[in-house]
Amino acid sequence: MVKIGFNYVLLFLVFSLIFFISGGVLNYIFSAVFFLLVCFCFYFFRDPKRTIAIDENVILSPADGTVFEISDVDEPLVIKGRAKIVKIFLSVFNVHLQRAPISGKISYISKEGTKYLPANHPDAAAKNVQNLIGIKNGQMSILVRQIAGIIAQRCDLWVKLNQDVVQGEKIGLIHFGSQVDIYFPENISVKVKVGDKVTAGITVIGKI
Repeated sequence: MVKIGFNYVLLFLVFSLIFFISGGVLNYIFSAVFFLLVCFCFYFFRDPKRTIAIDENVILSPADGTVFEISDVDEPLVIKGRAKIVKIFLSVFNVHLQRAPISGKISYISKEGTKYLPANHPDAAAKNVQNLIGIKNGQMSILVRQIAGIIAQRCDLWVKLNQDVVQGEKIGLIHFGSQVDIYFPENISVKVKVGDKVTAGITVIGKI
């Protein structure tokens, strides 16, 4: 379990105990609801062990979830030119850890946005609170966006500028569902399609 998850577990457990000690049918119901939330947090903040097959010729998925859009765009911050973008939706049932799609150096970090729109809102990617993480190596530069959602409204970033990362290494966490976008150079072949289920550090998103 991810360490930050214990904060939620403790909070919901305290509420569950308070309602239980208070007594009465209604309080027992609330106590049971908060206890179910405790159990859900153990599930949600799980950190399954994964064996990463490091390959410098592929880009791995940065997140668990479902691909809902693939398109060509201009990316001026890290790639600085035409790029492909793969957008991944994370439901509350997905593992919410993000992993480095490639090995390299953290070349760009920025926090942007002020809104907390639902992940399926057309303006969510542009206006929601989000972390931007650029990674560069000798072959390419890529950009990952962690986009917060309407529920917990928080993205944790676990890397720093100029830090070296290894493909598949954990780089952050989004709380309670939202979206992760990955941009990479347009000359790289996309290996997923809309509707595909992807797994962070396992599924090949692109290949040189």
